[in-house]
Amino acid sequence: MKKLLIILGILVLLVIGVLFVPPIYNRFTKPFFKNTVDAKEWYHQVDCESLTQVRDYCDRRGYSTDYYILVDFSKPSGKKRFFIYDLQRGKRVMSSYCMHGSGKGNTAAQPKFSNNPGSGCTSLGRYFMIGKGGMKFKNCVRLRGLDKSNYLAEARGILIHSAGKVTKFSGEKEYIPQGTESRGCFTVSRSCVEKVMQIYKESSRRRPVLIYAKYK
Repeated sequence: MKKLLIILGILVLLVIGVLFVPPIYNRFTKPFFKNTVDAKEWYHQVDCESLTQVRDYCDRRGYSTDYYILVDFSKPSGKKRFFIYDLQRGKRVMSSYCMHGSGKGNTAAQPKFSNNPGSGCTSLGRYFMIGKGGMKFKNCVRLRGLDKSNYLAEARGILIHSAGKVTKFSGEKEYIPQGTESRGCFTVSRSCVEKVMQIYKESSRRRPVLIYAKYK
């Protein structure tokens, strides 16, 4: 009887492992390890500002060839630095101001980047959209990181969402005053979020839309 209970216990543990371990692994670690080849090509062979090269890369690697989003944190927050591109027409269709995370060490003029949970910092690297809406924001898009620098983005709850401070900002200062509007998320204008949500609905379900955040 004792041996039977031990065997049943082992079987239960195996079933639990099969059901729960792979999803957890995929959610928090697989994006980094699975995309090593993709990342090597992106970082060594593609100019992130060349829409022709980006479109060819996306076509080869299974990303959307309709849209592409580039976020350039090298630019001050008082300048528009969140750019949406139409890859089919080879042109920019929208740009927005964008706040970076307000975690420890961040200032309006100097962003700090981290992938650590609880850091409150923005992460650099490649992302794609995985869904609309969140616990805190109804109008937002959830993200998943693809690189070592941001593979915990989904677990951290990193979003593209709006804030009144960004929506009302008109470029009158070099930097948007630092606040708690972003704890690592891409915080943009309301119209920009609406456009991103539209893109997710129209394009991202067929092929994930590539988002790339860079700094210098």
